[in-house]
Amino acid sequence: MEILKDRVLIVGGGPVGLSLALVLAKYKIYSVILEEREEPTSLDESRAITWMPRGLEFLNWLGIEQRFLKEGLIRYYHQFESPKQPLLTWSFKAIQSPYPYSLQVPQHKTEILLQESALETGFVEIRRGHKVINLTQNSNQVSVTVEHEAKIYELCTPWGVGCDGSKSKVREELSIRKHWRDYGMYSVVADFEMDCFLDKELSNIVLDPKRPYGFFYFAPGCWRFIYRINKGEDRQTTASKEFASKLIKEKLPNACIHRPLWISSFRLGQGQSDTYQKGRWLLAGDAAHAMGPSAGAGMMVGVLGAWRLGWRLALVMKNNPQSSLLLQDYSREQHDAADEIQGNNAIIFKNMSIKKPIIATIRSFFMKNILSKVSKIENVALEKEALLRQALPVISSTDYHIPKGWITSKRIGPWILGQRIPYIVNESSFNPLDFTDLGYTIFSIGKSDKQKERELFQHLMDSLKLPTDVKVVTPDEKSLYRVKNMKFIFVVVRPDQHILSILEEG
Repeated sequence: MEILKDRVLIVGGGPVGLSLALVLAKYKIYSVILEEREEPTSLDESRAITWMPRGLEFLNWLGIEQRFLKEGLIRYYHQFESPKQPLLTWSFKAIQSPYPYSLQVPQHKTEILLQESALETGFVEIRRGHKVINLTQNSNQVSVTVEHEAKIYELCTPWGVGCDGSKSKVREELSIRKHWRDYGMYSVVADFEMDCFLDKELSNIVLDPKRPYGFFYFAPGCWRFIYRINKGEDRQTTASKEFASKLIKEKLPNACIHRPLWISSFRLGQGQSDTYQKGRWLLAGDAAHAMGPSAGAGMMVGVLGAWRLGWRLALVMKNNPQSSLLLQDYSREQHDAADEIQGNNAIIFKNMSIKKPIIATIRSFFMKNILSKVSKIENVALEKEALLRQALPVISSTDYHIPKGWITSKRIGPWILGQRIPYIVNESSFNPLDFTDLGYTIFSIGKSDKQKERELFQHLMDSLKLPTDVKVVTPDEKSLYRVKNMKFIFVVVRPDQHILSILEEG
């Protein structure tokens, strides 16, 4: 039996497992990844292709976003169309993020970049071709039986995380139930090398009641084509390369198809596990919350969940007395975050299922004549898609409380309880995303008086008793992050950049 007392065991070496290992490495916590596949996802099998702005902020926090920007393709716009005309065009350029776009990176490249970055840290060991057969646990450790090259061995570590996808072996062995929401239809994802005249910086969805479809440019010379399988159609035939090619030529007569890369059909549905923790085992990514493939949020929600889990696991490994409660918070908060995204996905799936022309006509009228005219609705919808508006239920968390003599608020200016730190595009002298690293950060955003702010910060430190290192940041008096207020106001921010509390002097 191999016993590794200083490591976290991660089952699954996809984007979520690798991201979790990188977060732990930033805290100087060792991990070992067991991955059944001998190699990363095939280059032609592109699978998850989209990094949303919030995901790019995570890569920035890791210090590796430039590697992805060099490899990826930027998309600025998302457009909904009817078969006859454009209905609604959204521009990522309007969102409040240092990355006002989505980045298209095939999953092969994502895994290669994350793997290279993880190995460079010296804190991550990756064992490919190692298949977990079964697992157990006791009050002190987790154990797995592993098969590698026809040999069997056992491995024990203090904690384990299942990042092994929607058909998770870890979840199955732990007997954690998964509830599945089914939307009653299949869709096809087909990737092709081809030339066409579509805008490469725009993704488009054509809401045709006969068969909705869409195109996305995701790599040099490569396009993703998605479409619905209609009732009564043979799934195998409709999801074939021949059928997809014929459909592309029907929709884009001038397209020149060079070769198909990858094609697969999916039942539109979403899964949610009852809990993300059982003893010393935790779940992350699709093992915890399987997202529908057409929505494009699955990898991002999983990666951000790894960020939320990683700092907590680091505290566990450092024997912090609050750590077990913080892990329970992860299970509850990430469950809520996944539920929110799955609710948004459900709207997309229901729109894809519309078949009656009269309902489609009403929808088109609403999108073109109402939604497209209200910029506030557009901004909110885009920031939700970019995962910038996710609000965690922090009020009931272990690390949340209100010190005596202070008043709590849900929102002051751009600072919103439970959401990520705000980013103000027009502020050039101060960026709060640059001031959060491994510990908690307290931002002073109200009345400016450096000496008094330091005194009040020390008072908060004595009262809050946060579970790890804390630093204070005092923006310039003229900073747009300061709010016009005669009182001192402090914002407590977690290591994953979510706002834990907004405290106003009583």
